[in-house]
Amino acid sequence: MTTPRTRELYLTMAAAGIPRSSVELVRSAQEAGWNVTVLCTPDGTRFHDLEAIEDLTGEPVRVAYRAPGTGKSLPPPDALLACPFTFNSVNKFANGIADNFVVSLMCEMAGYGVPMLVVPNVGPQLARHPAFSASLATLGRMGVDVFFDADAPQGERLPSWERVIERLGRLGAGEAGAG
Repeated sequence: MTTPRTRELYLTMAAAGIPRSSVELVRSAQEAGWNVTVLCTPDGTRFHDLEAIEDLTGEPVRVAYRAPGTGKSLPPPDALLACPFTFNSVNKFANGIADNFVVSLMCEMAGYGVPMLVVPNVGPQLARHPAFSASLATLGRMGVDVFFDADAPQGERLPSWERVIERLGRLGAGEAGAG
């Protein structure tokens, strides 16, 4: 009898305020059977409890490229979850502006065909900006699943972690889609 292989998840986080702890998101993903590697934008480090996340995962949160010959490589991912993701990071990713480690890695993983779920946390004013809707359309054409309801009330735009993890579990199964 062989033990099932643990699914590898890259969780990328940006500088978005969230009503629930990102630590709880990591824990929810782990409880769903994912081994979680967390990566964060430089500005995002001020928005998330990196020390608690590192305690939970047993690994440092990656914020920058590692120098050649130092540290260990990341395990290859089965999926990537970008949550929470900002207006800025969504637009950068969609347009290939890889000016930080997280967005650069996401662009590379898109090239590998890694299934991705992007969960923006964007207010109504920014959600109405034409660049944002164009970026969401670009991500859809790239095969990225975007979990965002622009018509939801402000306090309900970010889905519950349970809904995020449920949707993540459907990636690659042909069930996820825009909205």
